[in-house]
Amino acid sequence: MIGYYLALAFGRMLSYMPFFILYRLSDFIAWLMADLAHYRKAVIDANLQRSFPQKSKQERNRIRRKFYRNFSDIIVEAFKSLSVSRKTMKKRFVLRNPEVFQNLYDKNKGLIMVMGHHTNFEWTAMSIPIVVPQNCYAVYHPLKNKRFNKLIVKIREQFGLKLFKMSETYPFMLNNEDERPLYVFMADQSPHKGKIKYRTQFMNQDTPVHLGVENLSKKCDLAVVFIDIHRVKRGYYEIEAHLLFEDTQNIEGHIVTDTHVKSLENLIKSDPANWLWSHKRWKHA
Repeated sequence: MIGYYLALAFGRMLSYMPFFILYRLSDFIAWLMADLAHYRKAVIDANLQRSFPQKSKQERNRIRRKFYRNFSDIIVEAFKSLSVSRKTMKKRFVLRNPEVFQNLYDKNKGLIMVMGHHTNFEWTAMSIPIVVPQNCYAVYHPLKNKRFNKLIVKIREQFGLKLFKMSETYPFMLNNEDERPLYVFMADQSPHKGKIKYRTQFMNQDTPVHLGVENLSKKCDLAVVFIDIHRVKRGYYEIEAHLLFEDTQNIEGHIVTDTHVKSLENLIKSDPANWLWSHKRWKHA
């Protein structure tokens, strides 16, 4: 219990620091990870080599170093989430084409918003209720530590996002009475080894993928929208939405899945340093 309150006090102290100081701290963290700790260097290098075999070792090394800066920015911005205001987030998160969401809302159509672990995915999910008309929901995996779990839920829900447990995904979505919901799904999470039902080509590799977006969009009559997340500069982001399917009822099997996975691949290839390369995405490949 003491450890929790000490960690919370430290986190709140950091959260009240100005952004320019936090980004100096981020530079230091990135240097520690890259040059001293070599944080998950073997995993990152293996992922980059398999994903970009055509790139030289020097090019992949540059991507790795830029990844550390992206990752350290996400870390300090997570601390900032403890005290950041709605007004600040509205200024730092811009939706380029809000008409995509407004049009679906006007048609009384719910949707699944698919995204990847690209730039600050936590801030994106947390802030999406600020820029769209829909009520927003996201799945999460509860932490074992109840105090930290309660804190994480509070942070993520502070601007209107509503969380539901991963184990309750299907019953929650099938029984949700909201007529125009927006569900946040991640496109690049790896399914449990015993639950792999489909594999596709992703980043030059045979990759197990979840079928939840495809299955639930059909069961719940939801549109599928993929979002690109762009870091304009440190602490400032823009979202660009792409309507992949307004209706998936008559789409043949796996086309929905292949399409949103390909959308993420295109985003990563255009901006490789800002994806989460330290994740063991292909451990069951």
